[in-house]
Amino acid sequence: MRFGDLVRSSLTSLWQRKFRTSLTVMGVVIGTMAVVVMVSLGVGLSKAQLDSIEQYASLRQITVHATSMMEGEPDADVVAMDDNLVAELESLPGVSDVWPVYFADAEVNLRGTVNWMQLMGVPHSMLESLDVEFASGGVPEVGAPLALVAGDKVGEMYFWDPVTGMPLEVDMATEQFFVTFPGGAGPGEPQPGGGDGEDPVTVAPPQKFLVPVAGVLAGEEMEWGQHSGMLYVDMAALVRTLEEAFPGKALPGQPATPSGKPVGAFVYSQLVLMADDVAAAKELTTSLREQGYQIDAAVEWMDQMEQQSALIQAVFGGIGLISLLVAAIGIANTMLMSVYERTREIGIMKVLGAALRDIRNMFLLESACIGFFGGFFGLLLSLAVSAVLNATLGGAMDMGMGASELSVIPAWLALGAVAFSTLIGTVAGLVPAQRAMRLSALGAIRAQ
Repeated sequence: MRFGDLVRSSLTSLWQRKFRTSLTVMGVVIGTMAVVVMVSLGVGLSKAQLDSIEQYASLRQITVHATSMMEGEPDADVVAMDDNLVAELESLPGVSDVWPVYFADAEVNLRGTVNWMQLMGVPHSMLESLDVEFASGGVPEVGAPLALVAGDKVGEMYFWDPVTGMPLEVDMATEQFFVTFPGGAGPGEPQPGGGDGEDPVTVAPPQKFLVPVAGVLAGEEMEWGQHSGMLYVDMAALVRTLEEAFPGKALPGQPATPSGKPVGAFVYSQLVLMADDVAAAKELTTSLREQGYQIDAAVEWMDQMEQQSALIQAVFGGIGLISLLVAAIGIANTMLMSVYERTREIGIMKVLGAALRDIRNMFLLESACIGFFGGFFGLLLSLAVSAVLNATLGGAMDMGMGASELSVIPAWLALGAVAFSTLIGTVAGLVPAQRAMRLSALGAIRAQ
């Protein structure tokens, strides 16, 4: 028999038993819907977690911290976070950029209130490469005096009224701050004299710097991102300002002699590596850890999240699969009943010369059609259920990080569900098809 004839015969047989076929298909619909919705919940959770990671850090970014090589060994060499290390890391395969970072604590006076802030000094090239939008202003020009590039949540994060304990209303786009750097004595603070009987020496107040805001990064009101609480400054401008604040002395965090004079090369607080892509970031993370560096990498969080998500999807999918297996039993029962009802028809087909494989394929095709139609309509029902879940319960995934979908049905899940239900239907029809093949032609014709 030609394939078209097999299809026509199978569909005709199913149509003649519409009620029983509909009930069997309905079982597959429910089973497919259960599998797809359960797995889609795991996919939605995984997507929400990855979106959350990408909001706070780039998956290509690796941060190298100042630490000892092979930490814990007494004879370990201390890693010098200087330009030599920058050059060494830049030569690694898969590294596109290496940016040194220098942190400086600052005391900020705003409307009579004193607040502590940490300035993040980075190269001007890093400021220009920030993949962000500005709500106002922009990156300061090269060689400009010290100016801030503030995250969208800096105003509410750093500035508080000491009396009420409530955040101050600060318009970062228009404010200018008086900044001093800790390290010296405060205004009029007495210091011990040089020996017995000497009068205390009063140190002059630390120098104040008027620091404007060059730019404010854009952001959503209830969302926190990677740059929301950051205060970026051009590192060259920060170093110039600190040299003015500490003339002839070592800058904060820099190596110094016992008398406080600078010594050795300039060291950085940390280094930020940008990999060529996510795959390169994974390889670099493994390699740097093996070399003894202390690092942070968002791509490691992603691997952990993917493992957890795979486990969640497997558990959810397994729960839904139970319903689909119950539906497979229903398909097998339906096809066995069909074999019993069509025993005489099978005998006549054999007498007329129908090949055994045609008889087998006819029943397999019928069961496959039940699985296919059940999977197709189950997918449509799953899409509807997913839309309802996202519309009603999707807000529970917000968590202040932007709207997330509770249920996500990717293309691979949709196509896989229909293909799998078709396969389940085909497998469920194997036993009835084999029984139909083994029927005696004469005995089948005599059957009433």
